[in-house]
Amino acid sequence: MTGATTAPDNEDEPEVVKRAISARTVTLGLVIGIPISIVFLWMAVRGVDLNQVWTAVSEANLWLVLLAVPFANLLIMFQGFRWRHLVGADPKPGNPVFMALMFVGGAITNVVPARPGDIARGVWLARIGRIPVARSLTSVGVDRAVDVVTLFVLLLACLPFVDKPDWLVNLVMVVGVLTLVAAVVLVVAWWYVNKSARGRERASLGRDDKSWLRHNISGIIRGLSILSRPRDVLAAFALSFIGWGCAIFAGWLIAEALGIGLNAASIMFVMGVVSLGAAIPSSPGMIGTYQWLIVTSMAVVGVDQADALAFSILSQAIWYIPITLSGPFAAWWLTRYERIHRPQAVVA
Repeated sequence: MTGATTAPDNEDEPEVVKRAISARTVTLGLVIGIPISIVFLWMAVRGVDLNQVWTAVSEANLWLVLLAVPFANLLIMFQGFRWRHLVGADPKPGNPVFMALMFVGGAITNVVPARPGDIARGVWLARIGRIPVARSLTSVGVDRAVDVVTLFVLLLACLPFVDKPDWLVNLVMVVGVLTLVAAVVLVVAWWYVNKSARGRERASLGRDDKSWLRHNISGIIRGLSILSRPRDVLAAFALSFIGWGCAIFAGWLIAEALGIGLNAASIMFVMGVVSLGAAIPSSPGMIGTYQWLIVTSMAVVGVDQADALAFSILSQAIWYIPITLSGPFAAWWLTRYERIHRPQAVVA
């Protein structure tokens, strides 16, 4: 009998990564994102005394800034825990793998335009967990949908305590519509997987199915099937609120370090607007877009432009630098983990 080896299920998935994070995608991100970021940065800094901004940054309470760093990055940790609950696979890797993938994805998004980090972490999870790519990427989409719902709830909670300019009302309406659409899609997907005979049939399809289309539809449906597990969904939302609570507390610490007096509703409002605005195409790391969102949202709660710019610099630095520096280490650790846990060849 001749020896044969069984290839891992996702042996072809590095090609998916190359296609998803291609030179064309990066170029498109540069062409669209960088000009948008430049425009937003100009809008954020026009008319402000930059010396006043630098003075505010240099005189900030360093100890409060350092204390804010772990809280800002606890968001990534809790997002990793949350994502694991939203992956409909059994068995699946442990929490450290999901945390490392979140740091890798964040680091990629911080240095590469077009926000390819979410695609990269989804595809790498497929390789490590031997999960179909469509199923893994679907879990990333559900994970981001939970973020949107969480932030929308937090934004609604603080609206009664802040002024409501027209742009804010429009933002809430747009996010509300998107949240409603996402909820309808998720409910329909849940019904299709759990109540429809065809949905149950497609969800049961495996790697033996020869149709590329049917296989990927099966992966998407099986990725959405996590919605039929209320305990995991509730755990995901609980972790989401805890993670964003940590990020909001980090923002409050930065405001205190700069001597900006913001109550809980105000800082929640600012962080909610900025995080929801992350969907705007921009340069790597939201540079420019982040500053404009901070200046615009802080103006609503009575913070002047110079202090708001100082806040944007420090609040961005406390997550941008640690995530970007941790990304290569997390990638090295994941590569080592994947090599150790690679399935052994099976002799036929």
